[in-house]
Amino acid sequence: MPFPDADRFQWFEDHTRHVVARCHRVVESGGLHLWLPGGDGKYANFFPRDFVMQCRSGFIPRPAMEAALLLILTHQNGPHRRDLQHGLRVNPWTMPDHINLPGLSVGQELGAIFFPGTNSPGPDQGAGRYGTRAADDNVYEVIELTRLLQPDRALLEREVEGVTVFDRLDRAFRAAVVHPETGLCWNRQGDWAAANFHDAIGSMGFISLTSILRFRAAQTMREFCRLLGDEKGAAEYERVADQISASVVTHLILPSGWLMAGTDVNRQADVWSTGMAVYYDVLQGEPRRRACEALRQALRDGTVSRFGYLRHIPTFADAVPGKQVWEDNLNDGYGTYQNGGYWPTPLGYYVFAVAQVDREAARQLAAEFIDHTRRRAEAGAPFEWINPELHREDGKWYGPSAALPLEAFRRLGSEGK
Repeated sequence: MPFPDADRFQWFEDHTRHVVARCHRVVESGGLHLWLPGGDGKYANFFPRDFVMQCRSGFIPRPAMEAALLLILTHQNGPHRRDLQHGLRVNPWTMPDHINLPGLSVGQELGAIFFPGTNSPGPDQGAGRYGTRAADDNVYEVIELTRLLQPDRALLEREVEGVTVFDRLDRAFRAAVVHPETGLCWNRQGDWAAANFHDAIGSMGFISLTSILRFRAAQTMREFCRLLGDEKGAAEYERVADQISASVVTHLILPSGWLMAGTDVNRQADVWSTGMAVYYDVLQGEPRRRACEALRQALRDGTVSRFGYLRHIPTFADAVPGKQVWEDNLNDGYGTYQNGGYWPTPLGYYVFAVAQVDREAARQLAAEFIDHTRRRAEAGAPFEWINPELHREDGKWYGPSAALPLEAFRRLGSEGK
């Protein structure tokens, strides 16, 4: 049956369709159809990760998805490392973080940008505030985009500037920086990458969020290998996925059941990673149950949610309660953005995980979010993030904020668990 109920689900599905439509733009050169992160013009660049998340809504046509994939791969770094100013680097086969395109990025130099926090595709892409190597989650999102296309052999073998789609994905996956003994994504002082909606957070050590994305991508690449008749490659990718799953349990789970953001810096309960680890079946058995129970308890305690929007970490895990969220303290302004703001993007993961141990609590959380979105729809809901205590609602009609929860609501409705 529909989740959380028929009326709310139908309204939210319809609203998500409208939100995604607001994000639609047409590039002046060639008439390429793309979707920007939000419907308010806050971001004037094409962001692959946000686009892929919106594709998970089912409301973006397949031809547009395929055209976007080829666009991204055209802007992928080639086989040689690219050294930038301020000691930054772009490793071989890295995917772009965002792209300046004609008609979208007016007044900005056109081209691929590999670091968050800048709109320059040139040699100056920041001074290391968002990592010393390029953001490393985008390859996993591009692999997910390819999966959503339900590719046939012809698409995987299609050449983009002399290299097939599959080989570009495979080379980017293999070129990513990981710890060789664990398979986990790995940040060290002086050699680290930002990622996903944790880009303003400087976690160090083994990194939960990107490791989970790598697990998901490894499973997808296994299926691509099978489609191409490469059983040896499929077995290798299956080994990578199994290695990551085991290493998450060994290295990243706190005694409370939460996954920590990083094992060296920001050893704090991470809402996104914990929910994602359940959603993508990284965790099984007792570790999975404990993670679900930890998420339910934070919901009961009121330490994580406002109107169905979620903090990156529960308030009890603040480095300095009421003053500083993360151990690294890179963010400015307590309670803002990734430093204590409340986000709807991970809600679907969270609701799904809680539903494994308490479906009614999960239903109530989803209903609270949908009801808030309904009340604030004309004002721009769902937003990128909010903080009611600071009277902040930032980023209107934000595509991933609608698409990702909708995907989970559909899954819960179809699976009935």
